[in-house]
Amino acid sequence: MKYINFRKNSYHTKNDNLKKFLHNNKLLIFLSIILLIGIFLGAVLIKLADKNILKLINILFLSDFKESLSKDLLDTFVSSISSTFIFILISFFMGLSIWGFILAPIIPFIRGICIGLSECYLYSVYGIKGICFYTLVFLPGIFISSIAILLMTRESIKISNNFSSIIFCKNKLDNIYKPTQLYLLRSGCISIIVIISSATDLISTLLFSKFFSF
Repeated sequence: MKYINFRKNSYHTKNDNLKKFLHNNKLLIFLSIILLIGIFLGAVLIKLADKNILKLINILFLSDFKESLSKDLLDTFVSSISSTFIFILISFFMGLSIWGFILAPIIPFIRGICIGLSECYLYSVYGIKGICFYTLVFLPGIFISSIAILLMTRESIKISNNFSSIIFCKNKLDNIYKPTQLYLLRSGCISIIVIISSATDLISTLLFSKFFSF
């Protein structure tokens, strides 16, 4: 009986921890769902594209990829990091706007469309080979950078909501100083995640891209 009670208590504890986690990260979960919707939409757009558009994408993709392989390591790293920092910077400045909490969810949505387009394009044109290429070369860096974008978007929504509450709800201006300092600190930490994602992207490209030819 004691063993059964222990298992029940353990189950309830895990269930309570899960509920607490979901409650504390509602905004992050909401943004993740938007990202997934964007990925789904990107996949649909590729399926609706005709052969001429796929050929154009193929030319642009292959030329861009081969060009990136011909660059030195520093140029490749900078190119990778800049593609993610665009989303981070836009989200950061949205956080400094009183309307940013409304517009910021667009960032993970667009990011999701880009992911869905590239993933389903590789599958539709190259089949399993394209999926393996995407999984080994692109996915590790994309996964880490997407986490950074989701975190940055969440922080921008929070701080923008604070700014808007000062303007529309006439809260005290003193209430914004500490949240702003925390926003800048967390933005710096998220930038480190972006650097890690770009390093991961560079390493996966060097390790696995040589095994594929298109």
